[in-house]
Amino acid sequence: MDGYSDGGKMPLNFTNAIVYDIETFPNCFTLSMELLNSDVRSVWEISEFRDDRKQLLAFFRELATTQTPMIGFNNINFDYPVIHFLWNNPSATYQQLYAKAFDIINAESKFGHIIWASDRFTPQIDLFKMHHFDNKAKSTSLKALQINMRAPFVQDMPIKDGAVLTKEQIETLLIPYNMHDVQETKRFAKYAHHAIEFRQGLEGQFGVDVYNWNDTKIGEQTIIQRLGDEVCYDMSTGCRKMRQTPRTSVALKEVIFPYVKLEKPEFKHIYDYMCAQTLKSDELNAASEDSIATIKSKGVFTDLTTTVGGVEYHYGTGGIHGSVEKKRIQASADWWIVDVDVSSLYPSIAIVNKLHPEHLGARFADIYGDLKKERKKWQKEKGKKCTEANAIKLALNGAYGKSNSVFSVFYDPKFTMSITVNGQLMLSMLLERLLDVPTLQVIQANTDGITYYIHKDNYQQSVDVCNRWQELTGLQLEEARYDRMYIRDVNNYIAVGTDGKFKLKGAYWTPSAGNYFEDIASAQPPAWHKDFSNVVSVRAAVANMISGIDIETFIKTTYNSYDFCCSAKARGGAQLYWGDTPVQKNTRYYISKEGEYLSKHMAPAGPVGAYKRRNGVSEAEYNRIMAETGGEWDERVCTKNKSKYEERVTGLAAGYKVAVVNDIETFKWDNINYDWYIQEAQKLVI
Repeated sequence: MDGYSDGGKMPLNFTNAIVYDIETFPNCFTLSMELLNSDVRSVWEISEFRDDRKQLLAFFRELATTQTPMIGFNNINFDYPVIHFLWNNPSATYQQLYAKAFDIINAESKFGHIIWASDRFTPQIDLFKMHHFDNKAKSTSLKALQINMRAPFVQDMPIKDGAVLTKEQIETLLIPYNMHDVQETKRFAKYAHHAIEFRQGLEGQFGVDVYNWNDTKIGEQTIIQRLGDEVCYDMSTGCRKMRQTPRTSVALKEVIFPYVKLEKPEFKHIYDYMCAQTLKSDELNAASEDSIATIKSKGVFTDLTTTVGGVEYHYGTGGIHGSVEKKRIQASADWWIVDVDVSSLYPSIAIVNKLHPEHLGARFADIYGDLKKERKKWQKEKGKKCTEANAIKLALNGAYGKSNSVFSVFYDPKFTMSITVNGQLMLSMLLERLLDVPTLQVIQANTDGITYYIHKDNYQQSVDVCNRWQELTGLQLEEARYDRMYIRDVNNYIAVGTDGKFKLKGAYWTPSAGNYFEDIASAQPPAWHKDFSNVVSVRAAVANMISGIDIETFIKTTYNSYDFCCSAKARGGAQLYWGDTPVQKNTRYYISKEGEYLSKHMAPAGPVGAYKRRNGVSEAEYNRIMAETGGEWDERVCTKNKSKYEERVTGLAAGYKVAVVNDIETFKWDNINYDWYIQEAQKLVI
């Protein structure tokens, strides 16, 4: 690997890149590391029992001299600020290191302790940030990753936070745990090597450290670089302030394109309804420089549906969705399954109609259009995997998403809604016209495409409809043919192409990315934040539908123990219990003949034993009235049924015993409850 540090000043030494992790306790600090490309490893300890700081600081100086990257998991937010404190304070005691770690964990702002790239003594690569696990929707811990990566041993910290450790505890519990986390981080770094190499190729383009940018930020910065800082930022006040267009409202009739017309009564109703809506911001008076209004749109689209041709279509800010349910559709020589998708729907709508965030002007629209042309050029010349093409793809997709973020220079809710509202109305136009084609039956419509079933004699008529629609909208459709579809609903289905390739969505997806015979350990999952539980039942259902393989036979002849494993998480103050025994917050288990019941215990939403607050009553009002009554039930603020707050307990695999296998060596084949796995597979079969 080659690469460049901040500003391109010095090549990064990936040959000797290290993976590391730290642990801090009141009387002990440890740093464990292993080379990325070999099994060489080391552990340094600063505690009341020993002091390795001299050797550790010498190691830091070597890393700084050679600009060797340090790879970690959430190291930008936690590990590095602690070791940077030691770097700047070589005599720091283990108490001071613990105090620094404590301050970081309890800081009000997650940015308060971050050391920026230009100030670090050696480059940091944070796999947590790179994969956008700091996004709430993708939040994933290293322990959850260990389960998804099929680690033989999954372990939460075996020592209570804040404990004062004995010498034996450090040697037999803390250091082995610390090194285990390093080895699992290293394993994930190996899975992430394509993402790392992609960012290496971008450093020359941006001239700064981009290793810790997630894909969305790479896309955003690609366009900002093309636009120029003078367009994106206001420098008149002496500071770099993002230009944005906050709005207190967006009237949808002002954003719907003139050529968008719907005629069928069912679709015309949707069009008329949208034209009459005005999306309001959360605070209509949010007009000060320090306050940005966020357009509230969910309420406007609640329960906005129409039924045409037996299919119910749902409309929302994210697009149109509708499908037949629980059906198997089989193509034949005379009847075809055709899928048409709009190529890059949201970017294309903006480009074709020259849309742009108001504050960025027409220059944005020009650059956005040029990016799409440039991506095609790179794909043709260098192949789809080239760095330039992938960066531009991220830019095209990211601009739309960022346009509704108050933290982006693209922020303009009207731009966002112009794209999403017109997108679903234009797709409705295509639906409306296709439904007039004889024999055509819609199977599904999902944001950017339509799948339909049609007699071959009428196929050309449907193509003509699509061509006229493309001419009107300026958008391009890409066609695919399916041999079969097994569709539970719009988000969960199997599509088997005429080329034999599978498309698995939702409940039918497994980490093997389409081939249910493939070993997950060698596959590259497309989304590490997903739940990879009970792979065997999903694969058995897919095998049954596609190849006619008997479910029971498939499951009972599967000999990979990980395929039977499920996972449970307990966030925050919740606790998992296996029977009466508390277990790890990230626990792996399988359904068993002999074992205990697994449950999640969560703290009540209010004081245990107190009467529950009625919906619509503020907490302040509830507390005031309850103080007046001395805690007695009052109809003004309490629920009518006089229910009380209690600890919330949820059963996992309810009604079935499980065996915990955080150590996969404890998995017992003769203890599997095959009936449960067979039943789960049968539920998926269409």
